Amino acid sequence: MERCVVDTSVLISKRLDAALQCAERYVASAVLLEYVGQEVGRGGGGAEEARLHQLLPSLLRQLDIRVVDGVAAEDVDDAVRWALERGVNPGDPLMSAAARRLGAVVITRDRDWERLPEVKSVILP
Repeated sequence: MERCVVDTSVLISKRLDAALQCAERYVASAVLLEYVGQEVGRGGGGAEEARLHQLLPSLLRQLDIRVVDGVAAEDVDDAVRWALERGVNPGDPLMSAAARRLGAVVITRDRDWERLPEVKSVILP
């Protein structure tokens, strides 16, 4: 695959091999917020949580994953509408905006992406 936007579910999984198959790798700011939020919610603090947070910047550098920003008002319209109508996490439609702008495929392990057919995605097992 040429360009991929990597979802939170891939960053926290053991399926990083899928991201490595992409020539260019990106992550949206919404994904970074989800990653940090999920890790904070897991253990309530402590050394393990701190270690996972400290590994994120290193992981992004090692995999050459670039952070993408810049959500437009219409992207927020889609995110709100899709979250309400389709029951998806609001971060997913915001991430889809980055993927559409880049002409990229979303790499994920989250089946919610089946409810976002407007966005090219690969759902990993």
